[in-house]
Parts: sequence; structure tokens; C-alpha cells
Amino acid sequence: RKDSTDALVIKEILDPEHGSAYDYHGDEFDFSLEGHGHVVLDIGAHIGVFTRYALSKGARHVTAYEPEPSNAAILRRNATPRIKNSGDRSVEIHESAVAQGNAGMKKLVRARNRNERTHNTWRHSLEKYSQYEDKSTNQEQLLTRYDVSTTPFFGGALRPGMSYVKMDSEGAELDILLSTEASNPDSWLDVTHLVFEWSFTKERRVNIFHEAIKNLKDAGFRVTYEGQGAWWDTETNILWPYHNDH
Repeated sequence: RKDSTDALVIKEILDPEHGSAYDYHGDEFDFSLEGHGHVVLDIGAHIGVFTRYALSKGARHVTAYEPEPSNAAILRRNATPRIKNSGDRSVEIHESAVAQGNAGMKKLVRARNRNERTHNTWRHSLEKYSQYEDKSTNQEQLLTRYDVSTTPFFGGALRPGMSYVKMDSEGAELDILLSTEASNPDSWLDVTHLVFEWSFTKERRVNIFHEAIKNLKDAGFRVTYEGQGAWWDTETNILWPYHNDH
């Protein structure tokens, strides 16, 4: 979409200089979609950039969740051509948010535009996790909220046979990864690969991030993380020092 943040999403996944944000090539192990024939769960699919990337890397099936209607409409258009030309590969799309807890309806907050010339399309989030606040009681300064369906991650979106999970749900991943289910290997069914964005703008306490990492290690995952920050700090008084996620 012209004059929107869509281009930033594309760059994050298809950066020609640094590669995809969702691939990791390190000394300990190689974390890549390619060559595994994964069945993928794409949470926070936006306009389908990662869905198409996964298919291009050999994923056999992608189940994509995106709650924001205009994003979901573009996701359908972007995914459909891949289905027609992908042999035995397929895409399943759900216009729903994924969160911890029971299925139901919750408020989605539309992200405030960066400026008058740039339409913000990628920071919409469930109201509980939104970083945006109403600026005043003036109607023009109020955030847009609307009801969306929500699907639980464990026992809902995550199904048997899924081997690769990408989780970028603007804060909802916090409660999922901090839940008791996240520390139980059986909860993860057939998942062998998990990649997620941790939203430090929603939870600035670094020790809480390490609690989520411990859950994943208890569930049997080997964990690595990249980015700028004091990853080694585990004391309860250490806060994420930056104004945005890195």
C-alpha cells in the first residue's frame, strides 16, 4: 500500500543485505525454513510476506492468522496465487487474533499513524497489549477500536503436525510464552522450530523475558536470541533501556 508501513514488513523478512529476520545461522545450530518441508503456523501474518516466504523455502502448508480486516484481505490476495502454483503446498487463512486463554471476542486497537503521510499498518494489537493511548476526549484524537475474534494458541491455533511456529502478535506472545503450558513439552505437540518477537515496549522488565526463555528451555527448546540489549541481566530491577524493540 502506498504511503504505508507495508514496506518495512517486507524489508524485515526479505532484507537483501541482512537476510530474513526469521532465519538464524550461528555457530551452535542453523535455524532455517529451507529444506525441512515444514508445516508452518504464522501468527500475526499481516499481508502475507512471511507466508509467501515460507512457501518459497519449501513449506508444505501454512496456516496464517491475521485479525485486522484490511491486512487479512491483502493476505488472501497475496497467498492465493502461491496456492495455484505450489503443487502440493497450501495455505489456510483465519481472520482472527491468537492469544492466551479461551476463544471469544476482544477489542483490537488500530495503531496510530506515524505521521500525516505514513499509514501505520503493522502495530495493531489487542487492547490489553496496545502501546497507544487516547490523546484526549476529542473524537479525532481517539484510537479506533473494534471487536475481533480470538483463538487460543494452545489447544486452538496450534495443531498436531505443525512443526514451525512464527509468532509476531504485538504483545500477545508475552502471555502465551509465560503460561504454564509453554513450559510443558507436550503442549508444543510436533513443533521443532519456534521464532518470535518479544515486545519489550509492552514488558520492559528483562527478567520477565528470561522467565519466558526458561519456559522454552524446560519444554526442550534450544534458545538463541539476537538484537541490541542487556540480555545477560536477570535482576528484577533491570529495565529494557530503549524506547522501541530491537
